[in-house]
Amino acid sequence: MIRFRILYISNAKIEAFRLRPPRTGPAVLRRSHYEDGPEITASSPYEVWQRLREQSKVGEADAPRPIGVGDALETGDRLLVCNYWGFEPAEWWAPNEAKSAT
Repeated sequence: MIRFRILYISNAKIEAFRLRPPRTGPAVLRRSHYEDGPEITASSPYEVWQRLREQSKVGEADAPRPIGVGDALETGDRLLVCNYWGFEPAEWWAPNEAKSAT
């Protein structure tokens, strides 16, 4: 089992994420656009997605909200973002620390 930390995209950034075109390679996310959610242990990101959907349908009062487009899952070594077609690899945005002088 894998421990996933849920990261919910902030309400102000959802629409911008949904409107951006598909890209090749990992998606680049800004940490400041995300709010920390709970940690969940599951065998895959799809199990986390499914479990949260089921809990919301049953109406469990203390259940976290379901994962939606733009939300992310983080493990110790991986970052995944939820898109319309599933989970894709992602990475945190980091400004270039030094530009090479040519």
